[in-house]
Amino acid sequence: MGRSTRELRASLLIGLCCFLVYNANRRAISAGDCYPARYLPFAIWQHQTVLLDPIVPLTAQGRGEAAFWMVPVSGGHTISLYPVVLPVLLAPLYLPAAGFLRMQGWPEARQDHVARIMEKLSASLVAALSAALLYRLLRRRAEEPVALLLTFAYAFGTTTWVIGSQALWQHGMAELLIIGALLLLTGPCSTPRVLAAGLLCGLIAGNRPPDAILAAALGAYGLFWAGRRAAWLAVAAALPVGMVLLYNLGAAGHIAGGYGLMARAHHLQHDLPAGLAGLLFSPTRGLFVFSPFLLFLPLVGRHLPRDRGERGLTLALGIGVVLQILLYAKTDWRGGMSWGPRYMTDLLPLLLWMLSPVVASLRRFGRLCFLLAVGVAVAIEAIGAFWYTGRADKAFLAEDRGHGTMTAAWDWRNAPFVASLQQGLAPADLLIEMRGTLDALEAGGRAVSRVTAGQEVVAAGWALAGDATPWQVAVVLDGRQTFATPTFLDRPDVRETLGTASPAGWRIPLDTTGLAPGEHRLTVLAWASEKGQGRFLAERTLTVRAPSADDDLDEGFRTAAARLREHQQGPGYWLTSFTSAPRFAEPHQEMNTFLTAFLLDLLEPVAVSGGLGESVQRARRHLTDQIEADGLVRYHGRPDGPTIGTLGCVITPDTDDTALVWRLAPDPDRSRLPAALATLDRYRTGEGLYRTWLAPREAYRCLDPGGDPNPTDLTIQMHLLLLLAETKPEAGRALCKALRPVAGQDRLWVYYEKAPLVPLLRLPDLRSAGCALELPASRKRTAVPGQEIWVSVVRLLGEDAAASAEARAVLRQLAVNDFALVRAAPPLLYHNDLTATVPRYYWSEDAGYALWLRLYEKYADPGLSRHGG
Repeated sequence: MGRSTRELRASLLIGLCCFLVYNANRRAISAGDCYPARYLPFAIWQHQTVLLDPIVPLTAQGRGEAAFWMVPVSGGHTISLYPVVLPVLLAPLYLPAAGFLRMQGWPEARQDHVARIMEKLSASLVAALSAALLYRLLRRRAEEPVALLLTFAYAFGTTTWVIGSQALWQHGMAELLIIGALLLLTGPCSTPRVLAAGLLCGLIAGNRPPDAILAAALGAYGLFWAGRRAAWLAVAAALPVGMVLLYNLGAAGHIAGGYGLMARAHHLQHDLPAGLAGLLFSPTRGLFVFSPFLLFLPLVGRHLPRDRGERGLTLALGIGVVLQILLYAKTDWRGGMSWGPRYMTDLLPLLLWMLSPVVASLRRFGRLCFLLAVGVAVAIEAIGAFWYTGRADKAFLAEDRGHGTMTAAWDWRNAPFVASLQQGLAPADLLIEMRGTLDALEAGGRAVSRVTAGQEVVAAGWALAGDATPWQVAVVLDGRQTFATPTFLDRPDVRETLGTASPAGWRIPLDTTGLAPGEHRLTVLAWASEKGQGRFLAERTLTVRAPSADDDLDEGFRTAAARLREHQQGPGYWLTSFTSAPRFAEPHQEMNTFLTAFLLDLLEPVAVSGGLGESVQRARRHLTDQIEADGLVRYHGRPDGPTIGTLGCVITPDTDDTALVWRLAPDPDRSRLPAALATLDRYRTGEGLYRTWLAPREAYRCLDPGGDPNPTDLTIQMHLLLLLAETKPEAGRALCKALRPVAGQDRLWVYYEKAPLVPLLRLPDLRSAGCALELPASRKRTAVPGQEIWVSVVRLLGEDAAASAEARAVLRQLAVNDFALVRAAPPLLYHNDLTATVPRYYWSEDAGYALWLRLYEKYADPGLSRHGG
C-alpha cells in the first residue's frame, strides 16, 4: 500500500472519528449569529431566495427588534447581518431535509426542529472534513506521529470542537476554506490548482470579512507561487468577491452588506494592549488558556523552513495572523455569548501548520510538556462540548463595556470551563422534537386578534417535548417581554390524537398595558429542560388599539358571552323562566328543548368571536340526545331525562321541537328522520298546515290545551318550513304556499300573540329559504311593558347596517349597569295557549344576552367585533 493511499485512509478515518465525537453530545451549541445560516438553506430551496423575508419568524426566534442578526433594508425586506456565503455553500447538504419537509409539510415548529438537526450535522461535517484535510496538509511538513498529534490537538483541543463543529458559525467554514487553500498552495502549481486556490481565497474573504486579512496573506503568497499564472489566481479570487459585493449592493444597498448598515463608530475604539491581553491570556477568552499547547508558537522563529517558498508562506501567514489579532484586539474581544476564543478560530489552521516543525523538533521533556498541554486543552474543550450552555458568560458579558477594564472577564471563577462544571451536564436534547402550537388568543373568554391596550389577553395552546411534558412554555412579546408558565393541563384532544398521556395544554396571561397601538408579534417558545434552549413553536400577530368610545360595548360583549357560559348547565341546556302574568315577576324555572335550540341558532354566528364554541357544541350534543327512537322530540326532553319531575314533565312530542332539533342538531346517521317526517305528515291539515302535538287527544300527557286542543301555530310552521326546505323541498314549498294567505290571521298566533320576537326573527331565515312572508304591522309591535326594546333589537337585526347609531344606543341602553335591563325585563319569547286554564309566559335572560351579542356583532366595527375589543 502506497503512502498516498495510507494517508487517504487515515484521513477518512480521522474525519469519521471526528464526526462521531462532535455529535456525541447530541446537542447544538448555537447563538443568534448562527440563526441566518441555520435557516437560509430552507429559504433557498423552498422560496428560491437568499433574503430572510419568508423565514423571519423562525430566524428571529422571538427576539423581535433585538434580533441583531437580522437587518431590515429598503423595500420592506430583511437580510442577514452576515454574508450568505456559508448558507449558500451548505444548501446542497440541506436538500434531503428540504425534500422531507416538502413531503411532510412545512409547519414552522417542524422546520425549526429539522433545521437545528441540519445545522449540527452540517457544522460537524465541515469541522470533521477540515480535520481530515489538515492531516493531509501536515503530512507534507511532518512525520505521521506529529501530524496525528497536531490533528488531534486541532480537532479536540481548540475551538474547532465547541465552535466550529457545534453550530453554523462562519468560523468552521473559514477553517475548511483556509486548509483547502493551504493544501493547494503547498502542492505543485498547475492552472486548475491556481484557479481553485484563487477561488478559495475569494471565498475566505467573502465568508467572513475580517478574514480578508488572511485571504490577502494567502493570496500574496499565491501570486508568487502561481508565477506566470498569477493573473488567473487574481481572476478566480475576484469571482466570489464580486458576487458577494453584488449581493451586498443589491440586497443591502451598501458595499459592506449588513455589516455596513449596522456598523458602529466605536467598534474599533477599544484599548489595544488590554485587547491583546484578553484575546491571548484572559481566563474567559484567552487563546493560550483554552489551548495551552499553542504557547509553543514563539519557537516557530527558531524553526523557519529552509525552502524559500515555504519560508515565504510562513512569513506571509505570520503577518496575517498578527494583523488579525491586532484587529480583534481593537474590538470588544469578548466576542459575545460563545465559547472561549471564538475570534481566534479562523487562525487555527495557520497556527497548527506553523507549529508542526516546532513539535517535530521537541525532545522527550518538551514533547511531554506539549502532550500535557494538549491533554489540558482537550479536557477544557470537552467541558465546553458537554457542559457549556452559555449561562456562564452572563457574569462577564453583563459588565459595562465602556470602562475598558472588563474585570469580570479576568475572574477565574467566570472561566466557562470552571463555571459550566458547577452548573452540571447540558441536556442532550437535539433529537427531541418540540410539538405544539398557539391555538388562540382569548380576551373575555373569546378568541381575538385585536384588543384594547391594557386588556388582559390569555394565550392558549399545547406543547410536547417528544411525548413528554415540556419544562416550560413562554410567550415573547415583541422580543422584549416574556410571559412563561411551567404549568401544563390535560388536553383530551391532544391525548387522543397523539396517544400520549402527558399534560400538554397551557394558558399564559399577557399584560398589554402600555403597548402602543398597532401590530405586535407574539412568539411561543418551549423548553424541553431547564438547561436547554427555547424551541420555536409558533408566532401570531396581536393588534392593539387605543381606547375608543366603544370600549363599553366591547366590555359588554365579554360580559354577555361570559354570562351565557356561566348560565349553561352541565349537560348543555339553558333554563327558561316562566310567570303566570305578562310581567317578569316571581319567575319559576324549567328545562325545555326549545330555548336551547333557540339559543344555539342565535349563538352559532358568534361562537368563535364570543369564545362560545364549546358551549355551542355542548348544546348541540344535548339536543341530539333528545331525539327518541321514533325520531320525535318533546318540549321537556326525553321521558327518562334527569330533569323530569323537577324541571319538567313527560310531555307529548311536538312539531316545533322536533323540527328545531332535526334542523339544528340532527342525528349524524339521520336514520330516524324519515319516521319523524312521516309522523309530521299525519298531522298535516287539509289546508296544508301542521298541527302542534304529535299524538291523538286521548294520548296527551302533561298538557293543558286551550280552545283548539291541537292548533296550527304560525311560528311552528316557520320552524318546520325551514326543516322541510332542507329535507323535503317540495313539501317546504307547499307549506309556504299554504302559509302566505293566512299568516296574519289570529288563529295562527296561538303561542306568540303577545310575544312577536321569535316570528320576527324568523322572517329573514324564511326569505333565505325562498319563502318571503309579509306580516301585518300590528304583529310587529308588542303591548307587553319592557318588550319594546327587544322588538327594536330584532328589527335592527333584520335591517342593513345603516342604523349603526341607533344600534349602538340600544346596545348601551341594554348593557348599562351590568345589563340591569336584561335582568329586569328579559325577552318574552312565547306563552302558552291563552285560552288554556292557567296562562304561562316564558322569558329568558340568556336570550337577551344572545340577542345583544348578535346586534353587537352586526353593528360594531367589523374588524373589532370579530376579533376582540
